[in-house]
This record gives sequence, structure tokens and C-alpha cells, in this order.
Amino acid sequence: MKNSLLLILVLTVMAIACNKDKFTTEPIVEVKSISPGIVNNGDIITLKSRYTDDEGDLDSIYVVYKWYNGTAIVRNDTFRYPVSILNLPTNLREADMDVVFEYNTNNNPELVPLPGVSLRDTSATFGLVLIDKASHRSNYAESEKIRLKKP
Repeated sequence: MKNSLLLILVLTVMAIACNKDKFTTEPIVEVKSISPGIVNNGDIITLKSRYTDDEGDLDSIYVVYKWYNGTAIVRNDTFRYPVSILNLPTNLREADMDVVFEYNTNNNPELVPLPGVSLRDTSATFGLVLIDKASHRSNYAESEKIRLKKP
């Protein structure tokens, strides 16, 4: 009898753990990819990512730019943008999103210009942090390194 109760208890705990909701009050962001891998003057950079947020109340997005000299970070900038730059419907609990930048030109005013452009070849990563209307902050997610060619 004790073994039967123990088995039922273990199975119940496992069932509850497996059914844990993937949505949390704090947003969760995951960077899926960044392209192209080598960026020339005027190229468009697309950072593909995915987020979840239980309330679907995203307010802003922080984009973290890191410029590298080999393996050392030589510059680190963070810029805040309204979530409206993502052109997503409101109140989504989860969605794929693309953050799109223009490298060293301003030919497309609807795109986010890439600030702090280096005057020599360098590599860079791009990170994301999401903030919701209740000021809950997501995790930090960062892209792979890409190569930025000098203008």
C-alpha cells in the first residue's frame, strides 16, 4: 500500500512539472539568428528572435550593441526603442520578431540606423532585453558575432 501511494505521488508531481506553463509575468526573449554574417555599407541586418510574455504587454526593447577588437569588447552601447518599431499586433503572448538595422546609411528611414559605426573592419554582437508595461525585465539574449566591413 505504501508503495502504491508513493508511486501515485511521484506520478502526480511529474505530471504537474510537465504541464508547467511556458508563459511568465517577466518577458522571455530568445535570439534565433542574425544575418548577414558579413555586412557591407548600406546592408540591412536582421536579428530574428522570439519572445513570450504572459500579459502580452510589451512596452520597450533595449538593443545592446557590442563592438569587438578580436575578443575584447571595445565599445558597448545600449539604446531603448518603443516596441512599436517591431510592427507587431498588440497584446500578443508570444511571437517571432525581427529587429532590422541599416548599416552606415539612412536610405530607409523606417529602419533603425546602426549607430557607432567603426571606421575599420570589426565584429559585433547584438543583444535584446524586453520591458513590459509593469516594468518587468526579460532575460538578456545575444546574437552570434557578425563582421562589419569598414565603410
